[in-house]
Amino acid sequence: MDVKIIFYIILALVLLLAVTFAVIWIIRKRNSRRKVCEMQMSQKIRLLNGLTEPSGFIYDTHWDVFTSRTDAWQRKFGYEMLFDRIAAGVNMVLDTWPVYFDYEGRTWLIEFWKGQYGINTGAETGIYHADGIVPPHLYKYAHFDAVADEEMPWIRCRLTRNGREVFALEKYHWWLTGFRMGTFSDPEELELAVAVRFREPEMASAFLEGLGRSGRPEDCYHISRNEVHIRMNFSEKVALLPRIHRRLVQIMNRFYCRLYIRATRPFTKTVDRMVFLYYLFPPVFRRVLGLKKHRYPRAVRRRRMEKKK
Repeated sequence: MDVKIIFYIILALVLLLAVTFAVIWIIRKRNSRRKVCEMQMSQKIRLLNGLTEPSGFIYDTHWDVFTSRTDAWQRKFGYEMLFDRIAAGVNMVLDTWPVYFDYEGRTWLIEFWKGQYGINTGAETGIYHADGIVPPHLYKYAHFDAVADEEMPWIRCRLTRNGREVFALEKYHWWLTGFRMGTFSDPEELELAVAVRFREPEMASAFLEGLGRSGRPEDCYHISRNEVHIRMNFSEKVALLPRIHRRLVQIMNRFYCRLYIRATRPFTKTVDRMVFLYYLFPPVFRRVLGLKKHRYPRAVRRRRMEKKK
């Protein structure tokens, strides 16, 4: 058979497959959009929360953000500084503020984060402690466990982006978070205000001393009885190579945010966008939903599970 004829046959088959795929995709997209539009808001929220429960998050309808559950699976793995060191490698460009202090025979860590988490603009406040006193030179190697229910303080977090409120959440929690999906931000555009209310004034004073040792300006925090207020209105100063890496990661994050917004048109609320993705393309939905799983490397997860056994 003539080579030219074979070429045209192959080209025709490729075009036929492309057209078939396009038609199937258009029909599937139309049907997915129709399903979302026909559902009541309560049904969509119930479906989305059922799907996000295994990932440790719940959808907040008022602020249109995802926030962590108190029973999130991440709780069993605690915190290690390794998680922050690998952040840029998993598309997270963050400002961090770890505060260490000793209280009742243990070293405690309260850390604040704000920045871009893949396609999410967000912030976190985490409360952890070690089994005993950790010397300062070992902070970066130590493992800290999430606090127990009876140790959880009341936390209020308010995140603003260029002066506009992203969310304001408050709860007794060990890891209070908020993530606005599809919003892109550079960390310097964000300001995080947090109030932590401790059960004892002595613990609040110990935390205040830790803030003093953290190297941040004194006008960024103050105490009122057993409640400490912090304002994270600064951004990280990083070396040249890490700064270049962060910038490259942000270029990709911005691209993925735009892709997410474009792919989920004409919807504007996160609940509609996510339910639409769930019906349209479940693998993409699961990928988008991996809000914080990458904070816990496999080696750390495996080691912690072995200790539990």
